[in-house]
Amino acid sequence: MTLHLLAPTLIGALYLAILFILCFGAVTGAKLLRRYLAARKKPAPPPPAQKAEQPPPPEPKTVYYLVEKKRTAKRTEYKQPKKIDFK
Repeated sequence: MTLHLLAPTLIGALYLAILFILCFGAVTGAKLLRRYLAARKKPAPPPPAQKAEQPPPPEPKTVYYLVEKKRTAKRTEYKQPKKIDFK
């Protein structure tokens, strides 16, 4: 009986394929089980109740940006800062 040179390689590849399929199935099964258990534990949403009127959103606060210049004269009075729109 002669032993082929590729026989050990083919057996190793078969073991590798079987191991990959087993690991892939185990990971996929575990993820599906976790999703199922999480969905099962989730409580039913409460029935919709009458919503109370919400107060209007607060006015935006004034934001001051400090910009330093190299040469400026010292001032004692400051103007209202310009509004900067970031796009």
